[in-house]
Amino acid sequence: MREWMTLGTVPFEEDCVQVNPNKDYLPAMQAEVRRFVKFLEERFINIPEEAYFGVKRESGHDAGTYLEAAVYWNTDCPEAEQFAFFVESNIPARWDDTEQLDWKVKEAVSH
Repeated sequence: MREWMTLGTVPFEEDCVQVNPNKDYLPAMQAEVRRFVKFLEERFINIPEEAYFGVKRESGHDAGTYLEAAVYWNTDCPEAEQFAFFVESNIPARWDDTEQLDWKVKEAVSH
């Protein structure tokens, strides 16, 4: 079975596009979340085959559609689940947190 965990729209100390029913925020939010997904794919290395990053769409928000980056994994794969929880514990704070993390060795990888 596939499970997911949302990770936010941007690194948690950064400003993000605000949901606003009076403005067309969705294109900017889509671009921002896609950028964050790509950032996560570059930050975390040795991603298991049964896990991946993607965009999670929620339509239950009071002001309209809301998008977030998410990590998805196969619950039948313990390695993929471990990876997902490692990602959640190491979400970057800022866009300049570019240090690569290898979840298998659980430490930063130097360039």
